[in-house]
Order: sequence, then structure tokens, then C-alpha cells
Amino acid sequence: MGTRNLTIIHKNGEYKVAQYGQWDGYPEGLGATLLNFLKNVNMDLFRNAIDNVSFYTQEELEEIDKQIDEARKVIPNYEWQRYYPHLSRDCGGDILNRIVFKGVTKVKNAIDFAADSLFCEWAYVIDLDTNKFEVYKGFNKEELSSDERFYCMEEKCDKGNDVQKNYHPIKFVKSYDLNNLPNEKIFIAELTPDEEEEE
Repeated sequence: MGTRNLTIIHKNGEYKVAQYGQWDGYPEGLGATLLNFLKNVNMDLFRNAIDNVSFYTQEELEEIDKQIDEARKVIPNYEWQRYYPHLSRDCGGDILNRIVFKGVTKVKNAIDFAADSLFCEWAYVIDLDTNKFEVYKGFNKEELSSDERFYCMEEKCDKGNDVQKNYHPIKFVKSYDLNNLPNEKIFIAELTPDEEEEE
């Protein structure tokens, strides 16, 4: 299901990954995927892999677009996602597997999407400095307090659209210690209590 989202990693005082995803951003989907990844991955391996990651520059992304355009002149149905799967909207949380196990070291920076909570429905931040797994939710109509992670993005909110002007950046929901993560059932129940009550 189209539930737009972000997978974010923060380390050494900066964002190292801010991956946009188009699908299944809710806790039962992407949230559970990231939770299980964190519960099973070798954290030393994970941390070391993240150290090697950096964001593409605009010039690098433009060069990739140029290469794709050139390839399409020869092969109209050129499937660029086969060669740049980590740049696809379909990648989502799989970016972590690609970084740790497939050697991806360059990623696209979609951090500004956190300012658009009308469209960014869920976001998950793995903060390797504080050792926390944080969950954020969209559809936020309240101005963020100054202690919120994405408070600085208030000024980036699109106020030109009559609908969007009612929304603020994504809002913090809950944080988990990376050394004491819950099981999937508890994780989902805590983040979607209304859904649990309806069952």
C-alpha cells in the first residue's frame, strides 16, 4: 500500500541516510522490517558500514540521470532500477541491507521530506549516537516544540498550498533503546493502539 515514509540514520552528529520509501510505511510494514533488522544485525558491522556512507551531490545525481537518458535512447525500456535500486522509491527500508551487505556507500538525501507531514506518513530514525530507534508520524497539525528533532524544519513547510499550510513537520511518537528492543507484536500494539482496540 502507498504509505510514504523515511528511513533515517543519524551518526556522529549528522544524518548519514535519509531514504524515501513509497510503500508500507506503517509500523506493521516498514516499522516491523526495521525493528527486525536491528534485532538481528551485528551492530558493529552496521555501525562500520554506516561510517562509509555519504549523500550523492546534486551533480552526481544529474550525471546518473544523464546516463539513464542516454541508455534509454538505445534501449527505450531500459530498467534503470536494476542498476540503481537504492535510488528507487521502491527501495525504502531495504536500503539498510544494501548498505550493510551489498556495499552501497552513496545514497540520496530525502531528509527534507520530514517537513511535509501531509505526505510523509511515517518515519523511523536510527540514532547511533543516542542508541535509540525513534518513530515519527505524519498528518501533524500542531507546531513542533523546540525540543523536537524536526523542529528546525518548520520553516521548510510548504505554506503555498491551502491544504499543506495546515500541516507541520512529522512528530515524535516513541523511542526505543537499541539494546532493549521490544518484540514485533508489542512494537505494533504500542504504535497503533486504536487499531488494536478495533479488533
